[in-house]
Amino acid sequence: MPIKPDDFCQVFIVQSKVLSLLIFILIGVLLEYVVHYSLKIPYVYTHIFYLLILLAAIWYKRDAVYLALFFGLLHIVVYYFNSGHRAYEPVFRAVMLCMIAYIAGSIVACMTHFRDEVAIQNGELERTKEAFKTANKKLNLLSSITRHDILNQLTPLLGYMDLSEELTHDPAHLEIIHKEQRIINTIQKQIEFTRNYEDIGVKEPIWYNIKGYFHELTPSYPNHSIIISESVSSLEIFADPLFPLIFPNLIDNSIRHGEKVTSITLSSYEEGDSLILVYEDNGNGIPIDEKEKIFERGYGKNTGMGLFLSREILAITGLSMRESGQFGQGARFEIFVPNGAYRFID
Repeated sequence: MPIKPDDFCQVFIVQSKVLSLLIFILIGVLLEYVVHYSLKIPYVYTHIFYLLILLAAIWYKRDAVYLALFFGLLHIVVYYFNSGHRAYEPVFRAVMLCMIAYIAGSIVACMTHFRDEVAIQNGELERTKEAFKTANKKLNLLSSITRHDILNQLTPLLGYMDLSEELTHDPAHLEIIHKEQRIINTIQKQIEFTRNYEDIGVKEPIWYNIKGYFHELTPSYPNHSIIISESVSSLEIFADPLFPLIFPNLIDNSIRHGEKVTSITLSSYEEGDSLILVYEDNGNGIPIDEKEKIFERGYGKNTGMGLFLSREILAITGLSMRESGQFGQGARFEIFVPNGAYRFID
């Protein structure tokens, strides 16, 4: 049976430890013989024992005490042979060697245990992440198939309703058909919302150039006499990949509910260690009692999902949004960007 590389490495490491221990013992014996026994220097050289014991503690943890005990007894014996009498100094030094070995070994043992616990937790975390990814992938696939099937059924239904509208001239029937069409359109928008909402936080956040991105939106509204402008310099914001949905939601909200909107502006300013991105229009504005309700899911005349979704997208990277305009003077949405989530590029 061939030896696996991992097994070979384990054998090599074990053999290296044993060889190193033998070398440590040999060094200790040589020091005792040459320095202590032959040269009659009883103490200074023992500092090298501390180094050898600390090195042994790294590999053998508290078992390094045995090496310290060996060095200590060897030191006591050689001291006795040299002096011919017993003394407290070598005994005290031997005790110190054992204490250092035990303390160092205990510290290494605790660190090793902590490292192993962290490795186990990291392994469990990785397995949990993989399980979540797998479950999320399956759920996304299931919801995608479900959305596709529902939309496939709604499309011919809309076709039949258009045909019904052409075949009838009864105002009452036409009103019913129009209500049915609005309901189907709402269902389609809600399905689109579920597709966007399930993608929030799935992909890694990226940096967005606000100036360039906002300019790209202007050609998207050619049929509206609205001047869209910005003064955000070279600002970039770190946000979820669904961040591009936010400003279209705000602009659609201005067009749909502002009624008299002719101007939309985007600006920014720093306050403390944060940045505030300000979206404003000159429409009707938001009543005081609705300033927080407009961010609730389902609130509003249409699907009521746009502002709710926008807030959820921003929250992924610690951003937040509120409406602070005065009713009758236009809407004002403030996006709070914390330190580290924005930067200015050259």
